[in-house]
Amino acid sequence: MAGTITSFTSQPQSNLYIDGNPYNVQTAGESYSLTEPDSQTLRFEIHAGDPAWFDGSTIDRSEVQMNNLIAVGMPTNISYQFMVEPGATNTAPWLVTAELHSNDGDLGVSTSPPFAIEMQGEHMAVVARYGNPATGSVTTRTLWTDPNPIVRGQYYNIQIQTSVANNSSGFLDVYINGNQVVNYNGPLGYGSRTYWEEGLYRHTSPEVMAADFRNLTITTGSLPAPTTPTTPTTPSVQPAVTQATASPGTGIEHAGDVITLSLAFNEAVTVTGTPTLSLNDGGKATYVSGSGTGTLTFKTTVASTDTSTSALAITGVNLPSGTAIKDASGTAANLSGAVKTFTGLQIDPILPAVTQATATPGTGTEHVGDTITLSLAFNEAVTVTGTPTLSLNDGSKATYFGGSGTGTLTFKTTVASTDTSTSALAITGVNLPSGTAIKDASGIAANLSAAVKTFSGLAVSTAPVTPTQPTTPTTPTTPTTPPTPSATKPVLTVADHSLWVAGRGGKVDLGTKVTTTDSNDQVTVNITGLPRYETITDKLDGQTFRGDNITLTAAQVDSGLELHSYYRGGAHPTATLTLTASAKDPTTGAVATASPQTITVVDPRPATTTTTTTSSHHHHHTATNQQPVTTTTAVAPTTSQTTESTDHQHTAAASTGSMASQGFALLRQHFDPAASTLATTAAHPIMAADHPAATGTTMASFASQSFALLNQYLAAHTGHVDPGQFVAALSQATGWGHDSLLARPQH
Repeated sequence: MAGTITSFTSQPQSNLYIDGNPYNVQTAGESYSLTEPDSQTLRFEIHAGDPAWFDGSTIDRSEVQMNNLIAVGMPTNISYQFMVEPGATNTAPWLVTAELHSNDGDLGVSTSPPFAIEMQGEHMAVVARYGNPATGSVTTRTLWTDPNPIVRGQYYNIQIQTSVANNSSGFLDVYINGNQVVNYNGPLGYGSRTYWEEGLYRHTSPEVMAADFRNLTITTGSLPAPTTPTTPTTPSVQPAVTQATASPGTGIEHAGDVITLSLAFNEAVTVTGTPTLSLNDGGKATYVSGSGTGTLTFKTTVASTDTSTSALAITGVNLPSGTAIKDASGTAANLSGAVKTFTGLQIDPILPAVTQATATPGTGTEHVGDTITLSLAFNEAVTVTGTPTLSLNDGSKATYFGGSGTGTLTFKTTVASTDTSTSALAITGVNLPSGTAIKDASGIAANLSAAVKTFSGLAVSTAPVTPTQPTTPTTPTTPTTPPTPSATKPVLTVADHSLWVAGRGGKVDLGTKVTTTDSNDQVTVNITGLPRYETITDKLDGQTFRGDNITLTAAQVDSGLELHSYYRGGAHPTATLTLTASAKDPTTGAVATASPQTITVVDPRPATTTTTTTSSHHHHHTATNQQPVTTTTAVAPTTSQTTESTDHQHTAAASTGSMASQGFALLRQHFDPAASTLATTAAHPIMAADHPAATGTTMASFASQSFALLNQYLAAHTGHVDPGQFVAALSQATGWGHDSLLARPQH
């Protein structure tokens, strides 16, 4: 078959062969520059900025050049088929598709081709030249311009008969689809040998251009009369994607941004149903238009749940049942060319934002000269340019101190005598003077609205502090034997009891501190309620903690605790963390425990308001979209800390509570009349207060009374009694304070 391609290569400066004749590859060397769809066809593609190795920056080129030279005046017959693929309109000042070029080595000067098949806009044209290029005397003539725009996706049969001679014996005849469009006789060329070139060669232009050449045949010598081509004008070719583009093509797209993706085909296609494109950020682009043309358009909107990626890519085309992309003959399109990575088009769905504002100290009254540190936590690391400040309601400003490149920025302010006293210091705004910015790694400015916050309990007073008058010394008393050291109850500070954190790797500072007035005590903080999808990391040594029950040292707590969420679901889970601070005297072993505090963590921020309901006696808190969590309650002989409102107490509940108190008092005497400690801490203890053991009552009587009272308590409180609880208690009498009868949920 004529025009057969062998030893194909796309490597610039290498040779491929057509009908056994060598052709040199002259392209930018890109993967798309030159391809071989089949053994008869070469496909050429150029983008803006695609010069060959010998071109300047204003040239885009993808061509093959015949190595064999044609003698001056040699009759030459050239035939081939040519198709411009669908795509953007040609705007290049000039564009050459095929030419018979002068061998400039014969002349010693660079020349333009003696004749060329060009595209002027969207119209084909035949241009001829002759004269003496050494003196600059060259005549250029446009011999024919197609009055109709080229039909993209359609092959044209082109046949050329010529003799390039710079005298009256020169001639040029051109036939398009069997119709003669040029019949020229006269000087042609510059009196030098020539060679054939085909492909795409233009002054650089922004649009992508692709063209196919097939069945090239070149003969020299006698010229037979042109015949009607036997190959159909539009050969049977499978429709296929020739190019995938994105708009915008570069930059960083965020949640809510729309990206348009276009697939160009080698012929018009018809769409049935709604195809989609799979993307590497986890999203999909949906078909919107283009059926009946050579370009299909798809659109996608970046979602907050999409995955960040440095280069968006189409990973596949999806054709659900009943969906198809075919040409007019019903042939399904080859969609493999749609897979493409758009280098420079990034996806960053998360916008940087303030998630929490804290103050140190968090409570108390600050006076003139005192320094207050304010911290802003973000949902990702941010970079600070310049010096931002925080406006405060006492009339002053807190100045940026540090934290650029991390997820927490710190600001400091010193109380001045000119400040306004206030009962609750507040941040009223963030100031970014000219040249100042707070942005994430992708250059997106942070949302600072959540920085506005009032710190209840943190007062500022500028009034002078009255010095304390010295008192008259008293007569020293006789020293007494120092008391046995005991533990001092530590103070646990929680900056914010309600936090939220973004899933998929978000983080938030818990804002907790623990202090003690006894430096000898060993202070720890126990945290319960941490769900499986969250972890806590201290900033002391970077240790990460997991699980429902963890204990940290005071140093770890004071270094700063950071909660990380890896939640990937679609709900709004709420976790309630219970924090209990304890201090232990290392000498006596005495332990003092502070009242537990809770922090509620919502992941992610719920769309609706969280509501809390409290049921009498059981203290189960239920949040919207959250399953209740059973709470184990230890029992301790300390003052009751029951939290129900007085207006919601019921007479029966009070009665049963009294019964339980009596039962526990009796049980304590039954198991160990001398020592009555049941547990060291309790969130909701029950006191045995007004019913001491009667003198002379037997241990069995105590037990009988206590069980009877507990039976009544449980029956009134739950509607049923589990005798197995009492049997278990009797069988483990000495350890019942650690496995309380009320430790089991009564549901």
